[in-house]
Amino acid sequence: MKQVADQVFQVGSKGHNFYILKEGDTATLIDAGCSGEWLKLLGALDELGLGLESIVGIVAAHSHADHFGLAKQAQAEGISVAVHEDEESRALGTYTGRYAVGTFELPFWKFSMYRNFLPMLRAGVMKLDHADEIDTFSDGDRLDLPGSPIAVHTPGHTEGHVMFHCPQLGLLFSGDGLITMDLVGSGVGPQMIESKFNFDSSQALTSLDRVVGIEANLLLPGHGQPWKGTPAEAVQTARS
Repeated sequence: MKQVADQVFQVGSKGHNFYILKEGDTATLIDAGCSGEWLKLLGALDELGLGLESIVGIVAAHSHADHFGLAKQAQAEGISVAVHEDEESRALGTYTGRYAVGTFELPFWKFSMYRNFLPMLRAGVMKLDHADEIDTFSDGDRLDLPGSPIAVHTPGHTEGHVMFHCPQLGLLFSGDGLITMDLVGSGVGPQMIESKFNFDSSQALTSLDRVVGIEANLLLPGHGQPWKGTPAEAVQTARS
């Protein structure tokens, strides 16, 4: 775990991130990591002087295994978990489309694949327990959680992918809509995720228009390190 902004702590592995957004003695979990990271989460909370009871809720940018892996276990502990309304069927496991990239679609002949994916494999990315029930929110909702994140619907990676804007903190949690580490290569800095990981890459690109005008000065992605700059600058870099 490391602190990446005032009140914000990054947890995860070299290949993926999820975040604890702390407000006093309470917290919001932005994304739910991989299935094998429960003890990692408990350890991070303990370092912060918090316990599971401090987590008011979990909100997920989408329901892929590296963002939703701890969701069901957290629900068993009485913690609410929410996704965008267009992500509900994926979160519940009732989705009938292509859920995620297949293992055999990945270019494992590239060294970078091992560098980036082995940490996620160790974290349990290959296992996902879907939720039995799920809370949902809509585009533009200001969520009643520590940090008051605002949901910005940015479909393309999945139908219900969202980013979370915390205007009072100057933060944009960008999920997989904007990342800063090439998962199958070595590039760093704001970029689109490799097209093979997307439901609809054209839509994902168009969705970036929705964050250009957002006022923030730090991008906190699902993959890669935090990036200082405005969303408009990040989008310009990604599109170039």
